Amino acid sequence: MTRVHLPALMIALAAAACAPAPTLTSTVPSPATPVPPTQAGAYIHVPEGWNAYRSDALGFGFAYPPSGTLVTGERAILATIGFAPDPSTNVVQESITLSGAEGAGTCASPLATGWAPDELESETIELNGVLFLRQTHAGVAAGTSTVWVAYTTERDGRCVSLGYELSTFDPANLDPTRFPTPPVEVDWEAKVQGFEAVVATFVWLW
Repeated sequence: MTRVHLPALMIALAAAACAPAPTLTSTVPSPATPVPPTQAGAYIHVPEGWNAYRSDALGFGFAYPPSGTLVTGERAILATIGFAPDPSTNVVQESITLSGAEGAGTCASPLATGWAPDELESETIELNGVLFLRQTHAGVAAGTSTVWVAYTTERDGRCVSLGYELSTFDPANLDPTRFPTPPVEVDWEAKVQGFEAVVATFVWLW
């Protein structure tokens, strides 16, 4: 699987002084509990302790870890799942955006909007029997390094996309007199694998 190579990170951001919060992990817990659909069709298999999201209107569902807080969106942005940054690490922001629509024409991730095709890394991936267009991009803006990964799939005119964004800062840029113990640099590839564990639970319900 193709991976994005992050450029050098820039300008530091200080970590908040609060207790660590759970974040997206790279391993899917087991066993899984099936969640039945409202119509005849497939089941959502929810790993133990995880939560399930289901859209009866668009006919799909998936599971996500309890460390994520889901907030319902509007129109094509169906929901966002936010993960509180662990202040002991260099994570600034971490979230999953869920978008979906029916009969919208071109099926694409909102994260890819404004980017030329040659600026993105794209490939077709099959997870849990579902074909996805996987797109990735990494860059530096406003003093933080950001990588995003989007998985987009389509069925019978229904388009659904799950997009993961991770923003980090470089601990090496912190003032050592103020931060004698710099935050730990997260393994962004492991973070992306954690997101892909979420995508792997995606299923079309009808």
